[in-house]
Amino acid sequence: MFENVGHVLYHVLIILFPILFYYQFLNKGALVLTKKVNYRFLFIMLVMVICTMSFPIEVTEGFNYDQKLIPVILSFLYGGLVTGAIVVVSMLYYLYMIGDSNIIAMVINYFILATLLILFRNRYSSLSLKKKISIISFLFLLITSTRAIRLFYLNEEKEIFLNVLVSIITWISLVTAIMIIENLNMQMQLQHELQRSEKLKVVSELAASVAHEVRNPMTSTRGFLQLMSQDDNLNGSQKRYIDISIEELDRAQSIIQDYLSLAKPNKQGMDKINVSKELEHVIQLMSTYTALNNTNIRQEIEGELYIKANKDEMKQVLINLIKNGIEAIDKDGTVTVKAFSFKGMVLIVVMDDGVGMTPQQVERLGTPFYSTKDKGTGIGLTISFQIIELLQGKIEVTSEVGKGSIFTIKLPMETSENS
Repeated sequence: MFENVGHVLYHVLIILFPILFYYQFLNKGALVLTKKVNYRFLFIMLVMVICTMSFPIEVTEGFNYDQKLIPVILSFLYGGLVTGAIVVVSMLYYLYMIGDSNIIAMVINYFILATLLILFRNRYSSLSLKKKISIISFLFLLITSTRAIRLFYLNEEKEIFLNVLVSIITWISLVTAIMIIENLNMQMQLQHELQRSEKLKVVSELAASVAHEVRNPMTSTRGFLQLMSQDDNLNGSQKRYIDISIEELDRAQSIIQDYLSLAKPNKQGMDKINVSKELEHVIQLMSTYTALNNTNIRQEIEGELYIKANKDEMKQVLINLIKNGIEAIDKDGTVTVKAFSFKGMVLIVVMDDGVGMTPQQVERLGTPFYSTKDKGTGIGLTISFQIIELLQGKIEVTSEVGKGSIFTIKLPMETSENS
């Protein structure tokens, strides 16, 4: 008995070591569920499942026990549908090649398990760690119970205790694996936020130090150009060149003002505002811009959604996101704007069916100097992210190349009775 328990602890090492190895040497960011296959994570899951099946524990004659269930669950929850399917098929093929007598039962059991995990995985990432562990533990309890019932049916009552013991150890290793993944994901996200904050700090300090020196000569230059444009001796081409120069100076002034907004985030002027009305107003303002770009705006906005924010800054955020959605569409596309309440939060969703972005582009959104547009500076989105963070909210972005992008703003909701 104690020898078998030692074998189970060996299996625990097989499960935990590859995860730590993955985060230390193979992973470049937080492990999140995407449609794209993470081949490094897939490789680690395949190593896990093959190693644990190669050294099974014989509970009774003809009934071996291993921990292949753990990499199967992890591959679906953190790798996605394709990764999970590859791991399950590889596992079943391996069992078939070594002549496992229970292959048919395994196919049925893991088909049911895979179906449950597929149905559950879409909600998994939004749950708290406590809820994740609770649901996975309940699922594991069902599987353990069926194994115990099988032993009882085979008149192996004396082995039921051992089955329960090794199952408890397996459950502990599964929960430990999930906690390690979740905690390391959180650390990587915090590190990413820290790096982003440091970049913002550098840009803010740089903007504050040089803006005054740059704006003064630009203002003088603009004034002289305006005086020159009033000269009656200028021909049409010369006036046009002067007008273009003034427009470019104004554009440069606007960019400098954006940088100053980073340097001096506004925490004052915070009032309770009806974001539904602000959205409708912004959509009306953007109607001319959408017509020029051959796009449409579709809105689904609940009435009376209140948040606490600076009215002008919130309008700036909404204009930036809707404008980006319009510019992401080549032609004849639609930008959909939704606003609704959910669990004490106000959610504002801006969807477009434009060119979309790669995961690498999504990862860099909101950082200074980065833009997916040829003539963009990235400051507009950087300011938008900063404003939402100051409001104790966040912006989530999902995108797929060729299909479009979804920007979701989540902000704490103010009740209509609050002042």
